[in-house]
Amino acid sequence: MIIGCTTKRGGPSASACIGRRLRASLSLCPPESGQQRRHFGRYQRLLWKPAFPSDLPPALRQNAAVVRHAAPEVSPHKTTWTIYASQRIHEIAPELCARGAVQELAANIIYRALAAIDCRNGKEAMRREQDFRSDIFTACSNLFEVHHVHQGAEVVFGVLNEKTLRDISPEMRSNKRVLLNDMVLDSIEEWVSLHTHSFSQINAHGLFEVVGPAMFLKLIPRLHLSLLALPSEDLEVIFYHLETEKPDIFGLMRVAVSLLPVDSCTDALGGTTWTLRRVLRLIEARRSEHALRFFLTNLRDETLLREALAALRERDVDTGLLREKWSYIVSMQLEADTHTGRPIAVDMPNMWPMLHATPPPMQVELSSLDNDLEVPRGQRLFLTDGELRPFEIKRHTPRPLAGIAEPSRFRDTPWPQLAFDPAEALAVDRGEIEPSSAVDAYDVIAGRAEDVDAMQLWGGGPLAETRPSTSSIPGLPSPQATLPLDAIHFVDSVQALSHVLTFLQHTPPEFVGMDLEWADPHPVSIIQLATPTRAFVIDAVNRTPLYMSVLHCLVDWLLKREGTTKLFFGFPHDLLRLNMLFGPMGKSFSGGDHIASVVDLYMQRIQRVPVRTPRKADTPMGREELLGEAMMDDDFEKVRRLSAITPPHPPREDVAEKVYTVGGHHSLSSMAARHLGEPLDKRYRASNWNFRPLAAAQVVYAATDAHILLRLESAMRSRGILPQREWGCGPRDALQPAWWRQVE
Repeated sequence: MIIGCTTKRGGPSASACIGRRLRASLSLCPPESGQQRRHFGRYQRLLWKPAFPSDLPPALRQNAAVVRHAAPEVSPHKTTWTIYASQRIHEIAPELCARGAVQELAANIIYRALAAIDCRNGKEAMRREQDFRSDIFTACSNLFEVHHVHQGAEVVFGVLNEKTLRDISPEMRSNKRVLLNDMVLDSIEEWVSLHTHSFSQINAHGLFEVVGPAMFLKLIPRLHLSLLALPSEDLEVIFYHLETEKPDIFGLMRVAVSLLPVDSCTDALGGTTWTLRRVLRLIEARRSEHALRFFLTNLRDETLLREALAALRERDVDTGLLREKWSYIVSMQLEADTHTGRPIAVDMPNMWPMLHATPPPMQVELSSLDNDLEVPRGQRLFLTDGELRPFEIKRHTPRPLAGIAEPSRFRDTPWPQLAFDPAEALAVDRGEIEPSSAVDAYDVIAGRAEDVDAMQLWGGGPLAETRPSTSSIPGLPSPQATLPLDAIHFVDSVQALSHVLTFLQHTPPEFVGMDLEWADPHPVSIIQLATPTRAFVIDAVNRTPLYMSVLHCLVDWLLKREGTTKLFFGFPHDLLRLNMLFGPMGKSFSGGDHIASVVDLYMQRIQRVPVRTPRKADTPMGREELLGEAMMDDDFEKVRRLSAITPPHPPREDVAEKVYTVGGHHSLSSMAARHLGEPLDKRYRASNWNFRPLAAAQVVYAATDAHILLRLESAMRSRGILPQREWGCGPRDALQPAWWRQVE
């Protein structure tokens, strides 16, 4: 049975349309004549009954079900196709292929594929998909017989053409389009693997006309097609597609290599206007050493390889100068690799299976021009200038300590309430009092302090050997600095807050590490401040008005002080949380509040590296370039002077400074492992920070989380890795907000 269609504008049409499954995919015309409208209305009245009459034949019942869900009238001149609902694909494929009805056969394949894709019953969907694959397999067997290929058999591939698929189903979603292509292509590939000889008789030109150049290139490795079977006109289309429509230098090289052998680099490839020399020119324009090595490795002919190397060293006929300096340098490197017996290819992409096997990769150093190892695969893109850590405001369910860490003395005991004396702390920093002998907080987090005696734990034992605490960077601790336990102070009262403010204002530090921890429903649970010698864990859950007022004064003074650089990790997150904390008080931190001197360690940084460049007059290549410029300017005095100079050995060098963008977008633990040699244990981050009293392990973790920012900054600055941007650094007008400014 045929479910109807219209073929011309205003012409006669059948009395039905396809069903709900193709309503968004296949555009069908409604009936136009009065008689057709009457038939349509009669069917419509019939279909809205609770059930069909018992004597209605099955074919009419299916036709009626399709009409019931027919699409509304869109326009009377859209193209429509006949859907053979009562016949299988292998039954209608020979006739449609003989007529060259590409779109009509593709519409029927889409109709049956969507029946399997849209089915929501798992077992039924699996059965429909199996029937669809079996139907495609049988259709291929009927079209490609052992000793005879039916006329237009390649039409069955028309559904793989992206343009044909979009013409038939313009509103089909991309995920359904991918599933449909996979179902069809997997079935055809399965048949080809079992009937290679029968499929080898296919008309390659007809297949190319049906599927287009993009899909034909994808079918080459899966169906073992050969480009040599195509005429020169089709090959020209493929080259144009890879050069202009969809630039792909590796795909273009694969096509060129597939058309070998040729006698010379200037011979035509497959009767086209393309030559190996033209492909080599495109690689030179791209200046990709990896692509050049890939191309030369697959030439498979020593004569062609030597001719290509000679082409890279061509000189201008008029001036005698090198045509391309980059090509000359790379050719010298390639020749050196050839003489030493090293293969040319490095991390070479896979070739098509019907060609020779891919050589094994080699560990060969590439030049600085192509250290990125250009390969034809999808790559992630990142913002490289001032990218901030993305905001993430979502609820996190805190985990109990018993599910985070093993039982230990610090996990199961609360933090002791130790009073903070600012005068004593200042005396220790000035060296007037003997330094502490308490255990290092980093050893506690790493689990190396469980067997330490309780007296020695807090500094009651002999003075332990400490790591260097001073750094070559003023105001920063050493990257190997320690944080004794008695230098950690938990602040939960107004008096303690005033002592902290007094301590910081008496000798303002040049650098302060700041961090926040929170657990819902509170926006901020604790605020951590760390100086090179101290760490303060400030309670933010105790929200008495006086306490919050003093806390705001402390945070406000720190953020607005330009002489103190605040180190954050993910500053936008912390700034948002601080605004949520102090928002109910009518206070916030924004651009108008002159936030100054903030460095976000999550952002990218810059590194200044001295670069030594030999002088042109002292190298053969440079002398040749200077002589060429002098000859072009007719400056024979300069030519004589350069010819009389004997270049020194080794050549003199000019030292310049080059700025590189490094780092950024890494976790705090990975940065600690890279720059300090020890990863940071982040288990306690997911704990409940609202529960009081806090466990000793939570307080120690919070203190080290802020103090390690100072150590990281010291380690990176000592290696010349400096901040790329600071929040409000440098001089500013008093009325102008200090926002992002470039580091001088």
